[in-house]
Amino acid sequence: MDFSLSRLRRGLAPDMASLEHLAALSESLGAAVDRVAQMLGSTTGQSADLEVALNSIDADATSRHMALMTSLRSAFISPLPRQDLYQFSDLLNRAVEQVCNAGLLIRATEQFRLPAPAMDLLEILGRQAELFTAATGQFRDLDAVEETWIQMQRACKRSDRILTTWISGMSGDLLQRTYHQQREVAHSLESTVDTLRDLVSHLGRVLVRES
Repeated sequence: MDFSLSRLRRGLAPDMASLEHLAALSESLGAAVDRVAQMLGSTTGQSADLEVALNSIDADATSRHMALMTSLRSAFISPLPRQDLYQFSDLLNRAVEQVCNAGLLIRATEQFRLPAPAMDLLEILGRQAELFTAATGQFRDLDAVEETWIQMQRACKRSDRILTTWISGMSGDLLQRTYHQQREVAHSLESTVDTLRDLVSHLGRVLVRES
């Protein structure tokens, strides 16, 4: 049985495990972004340890996604409609996978000295992870959710601008192989930006419906 936020605000006691799983997935996204950021400027030896960490984060996120599914199927009352909770979980898990894959690509091609926009983009992705972690604890206060949604929308726009700057600034002075490898990393992170935009859009739909 699904219950709307209006019913949640009236004092019913839903199973909150799903929100705990979503918060953990958001934290996994932040951890993945942090490891990829550490990879920029690392040595080959240091990047090997970071690769292990990324694989562990990705596996943990998948386990969390599966655990959320189990909790949704067994919960009598959920804090949001189950399809919304699943959608959030699926998008977060996908974003974690995409960030981890970007890190693995950086290691495989030894691109440990990417230009400044790459780090700027990672900083924004990490901020979005923090914001959605906060959102998982705000569903009793729709005004707080709206403020978080606004901040995440702005972050999406900044991400798009940074990607445009990064890709358009790839100089013809780069060796062809390096140019293509750098574009692959940029496109890998672009997929994460797109996934988080979908996440923010869905958060907005939930906010409108439940207001």
